[in-house]
Amino acid sequence: MTKQSNEIQSISDLTQILKELGEPTHGTTRFFRGQAKKWELLPSIYRKDKPYLIENEDKIIKDALTNCPDDFSPNDTLFEKLVKLQHYGYATRLLDLTASALVALYFACSNENHHDENGELIILDIPDTEVKYWDSDTVAILAALSLQNQNLNINYNIIFSKTYAELKDMEYDTNHKKHEDETWKFNEIAKNINKFTGLPNYSIMKMLAKEERHQKNYLEMFNQQPAIISLLHDIHTDKPSFRPVINPTDLARVLCVRAKLNNARISRQQGCFLLFGINNEKRNPAEIPDDWKRLPTKGKRFIVRNKKQIMQELKAFGISRQTLFPELESQAQEIMAQYESK
Repeated sequence: MTKQSNEIQSISDLTQILKELGEPTHGTTRFFRGQAKKWELLPSIYRKDKPYLIENEDKIIKDALTNCPDDFSPNDTLFEKLVKLQHYGYATRLLDLTASALVALYFACSNENHHDENGELIILDIPDTEVKYWDSDTVAILAALSLQNQNLNINYNIIFSKTYAELKDMEYDTNHKKHEDETWKFNEIAKNINKFTGLPNYSIMKMLAKEERHQKNYLEMFNQQPAIISLLHDIHTDKPSFRPVINPTDLARVLCVRAKLNNARISRQQGCFLLFGINNEKRNPAEIPDDWKRLPTKGKRFIVRNKKQIMQELKAFGISRQTLFPELESQAQEIMAQYESK
């Protein structure tokens, strides 16, 4: 049977695929994810077969922090706490990635329960503007969504705030129109702009000023909504230096977050995380932009086959459970297996 160009049956196949893809474009960074079978690119909190998880996300997080306080440092950010919970098997709004193609290939092959199924290698070229560190303000915003009630829905807040801003625009126009026209007509800066645009110089400055006022009024009202005040409270508790202004567009983002390498497993796996926002309401996750995904020239995804053989090849490259999971409890099976009678 002829191997397809989107199939990975060996490390050399992976090398060839990466060669054909070439380097990531300027201003992006490449990350990988390996999956034992074709699953949606969603964090575990959004599993469709377990809707109770997202419905109780805030309670799950708070119960864990309440019942196991000694496992968390008071200096940990909420994002760092989510990383630790993910490490111990809790459902979170994080999705694991790695900077290593070989590590991703390991995770596509390692689950013996799926050795008879095709795995998948996902390649993402993520804009550097969407790659953040653990202490980013935007990371604090998205992490705090995990503590919000399941009924969080910002649709109403957005519509109400936009309407408020439009009414303020009308009020301003009514009260300032005559004075504003006279002012902008003689503005020397606006006259210079006119040389390049052909528009009446004062019109451009008026448009810019109007847009600035509109955005200011919109954000001001949005951040006064009760649901957003609750979110701001949780962000400020986590990060006291946070300036209390949230742009609604930030809530709909998916970020790639570089965690601190103070966890041996994350360090060995060259790990980082996708942190998911919401699509207007908490029950709906934000979506990974399609232009992040690198796809094969033929087929819709990179398929991983011949998993047992690939695992042997990876071991020769120093990629195994023993090297990727350095904790004591993870070492037992592989250490003892070395002495099993052949």
